[in-house]
Amino acid sequence: MSKENSALRHGSIPDDWTKPIVDPTAFAEEQRRMASVWTFLGMTSDVEKDGDWFRASIATRSVFVQRFGTDLRGFENVCAHRFMPLRNAERGNGPIVCGFHHWTYDRQGSAVGIPRCRELYDALPQELGARLARIELATCGRMIFGRFPHPSASESLEDFLGIGFGILAAGSQAQLKPHYLRIAFQANWRLSAQIGLDDYHSPAVHPRTFGRYGYIRRQDISYYRFGLHSAYLYTSKPEGLEQVAQACRDGTYYPNCYTILQLVPTASMAFFRTDLDNYHCVVLVYEPVRHDRTIVRAWAYPAPFPGRRSWARTLSDPVRASIVKHYVKMVLGEDNLACERIQGIAHQIGRPPMLGRLEERIGWFEDSYRKLMAAREGD
Repeated sequence: MSKENSALRHGSIPDDWTKPIVDPTAFAEEQRRMASVWTFLGMTSDVEKDGDWFRASIATRSVFVQRFGTDLRGFENVCAHRFMPLRNAERGNGPIVCGFHHWTYDRQGSAVGIPRCRELYDALPQELGARLARIELATCGRMIFGRFPHPSASESLEDFLGIGFGILAAGSQAQLKPHYLRIAFQANWRLSAQIGLDDYHSPAVHPRTFGRYGYIRRQDISYYRFGLHSAYLYTSKPEGLEQVAQACRDGTYYPNCYTILQLVPTASMAFFRTDLDNYHCVVLVYEPVRHDRTIVRAWAYPAPFPGRRSWARTLSDPVRASIVKHYVKMVLGEDNLACERIQGIAHQIGRPPMLGRLEERIGWFEDSYRKLMAAREGD
């Protein structure tokens, strides 16, 4: 086998690439290094009103994002007193009050209400200096990203996303409140990321959902790599991604092909045709829970670009959105089942995968993953 073909088949993936997939200790170290990487958390539509909040996670650490007037703030979901989670539902509205001892926190994360404080601590709440751990937040359009502060984490979100920033900002401008999904399954998050980058598996894994459209020829699609991330366009035009980015900057973009942006480490945005010239958008994020458990969250909504039939979409979009939600749930279920089956025998894997030309982006992803791990090795 030539060096070129070997690189294509293996993507320079090491023999022990499954270690964090099967070893809880290696997984914990991986997630420790991931904590300072920009991670997609949710949409601004999840926190539209003052006091709205939602719960998410960054590298297995529970966090929540809350609106205070015009500001968004993010905190680790751990009370400074006795470590009770402050937010125990997916989303809600209200002040930050711990359900264990009723400690109350303000928009800065400082404890401002502590029952019987002078009696028990011989101090006023502000004198104790108790506060929640803040997380850094940044937005791209209506997408909210977060990371834990770290001396080595200085890259802005815009620099991190590169050419994808403008596309994501434009694609996130949902006109209707997105339909939301949350699904847990028993497999590692990297297996899920890989299957989302695999254009070879559809005929076998998705015969009900993709059907005859599952067969893809490499010459009909274009792959792009931007920074740590990658993109897929169902077009053979080599300049496609730059054209999409420019049109998004100009405000003239409308999808004309199936398009996916894969964001390292755990998120993606996809535009796909539903019928005629109507396109839908789905944003996904995979949240690692354990080495063998992941939660996928998804937001689905009509693509927020003016179409030739935009007058009809006012009536048809709500119906279409419900159908798309059902379809997305089916596709995710099929992918998750495949990942669970690989997870079950992952301890038997001792070599790299044999990647073909419809799996190139898996090799790119694993290369980006290793770069992130190496960059934070001494942290």
